[in-house]
Amino acid sequence: MRMAGLGSARQYGYSSARANAMKSKLLSSKTIEEVAASKDVQSAVAILFEKDYKSDIEEFGGLKIKSDLMDFALSRNLARNFLKLVRLARGNDRKTIQAIVGKWDLYNIRLAIEAKSRKRPFESISKYLINLGMYNATVIKEAMREESVEGTLSKLMINSPYKAMLSAAAEAYKKNRSSLESVSALDKDYYLYLGSMAMALKNSSEGRETSYMLRMELDVRNILTMVRGKRLSMKFGEIQGLLVDKGNISIASLEKMYSGAKDVDEMVSQLKTFDISLALERYKKDPHKQLITIEMGLRGSMLSKGMRMLGHKILSFGTILAYVYMKEYEISTLRVLINGKAYGLEKDEAGRLIGWKGR
Repeated sequence: MRMAGLGSARQYGYSSARANAMKSKLLSSKTIEEVAASKDVQSAVAILFEKDYKSDIEEFGGLKIKSDLMDFALSRNLARNFLKLVRLARGNDRKTIQAIVGKWDLYNIRLAIEAKSRKRPFESISKYLINLGMYNATVIKEAMREESVEGTLSKLMINSPYKAMLSAAAEAYKKNRSSLESVSALDKDYYLYLGSMAMALKNSSEGRETSYMLRMELDVRNILTMVRGKRLSMKFGEIQGLLVDKGNISIASLEKMYSGAKDVDEMVSQLKTFDISLALERYKKDPHKQLITIEMGLRGSMLSKGMRMLGHKILSFGTILAYVYMKEYEISTLRVLINGKAYGLEKDEAGRLIGWKGR
């Protein structure tokens, strides 16, 4: 036991210390309350400018940033911090972190697919790109010199860890000439990859908790897909191809939940893996039935479970993983609050969407 402890200290001492330093920069509940109470977007931006978001806001215009660009500043902050985590991790841990943050590796590619499909130039998306990582603005610009979506994706496949996913996205576009189909294929293949990673870790004593968290990520995606399908009165067979196996909730259980419910309220109320009873109540009372209410409930419950599993891990990969989900939830919360201000929502209205309780 003593030797195992020394091994953990050697392997995770530095990375855990760095992850904890990053964790200390997460916004306090007091700051989130200040953002929620701010009178408009510019007031909210001024608060964030004094925190860890300064360089990201400056990238998109500084204190005079347009409200529609704040989303991209938040995405840049998330990607920037996640790249630090990738550099901190070692061996299999690095592979796991890269799998989790892969959605941000692929973010710029989605923008490129949509622009190329509409025959728009690189300049039409340049200000929205997250200029970090393996698919930074320079790489995307070079790939978009190709004549077609397929050509752009082919260029991006060179020496790419996501070659199979990009190939599937190219095939989907070739078949239907639809950027939506191409991006959907890319999205599904990413989550299939995440599921495979989760299953590989499932039977490892050190990877069991990580596996459970990754599989919860798949559960959240599947449930949100089902909510969209139920709102459109679609049959389960019509959405089944969009679901990803290997989550904590089996496809058979999802089908039973979906087919046995008359509406979203009844379907979501059957969830046992996530406690979103308060979010469901807010959703029922919302005349617009906004999906973000359920999504934030799911992610909040996922974070709560994750902190219970990982919070006691002092010198371990769990320290890094805990930061990942805390940071994602912070960004999601800020998106709701700032977008709410852009649309003139009062503090209480935005608070109902996210269920913020001043944590």
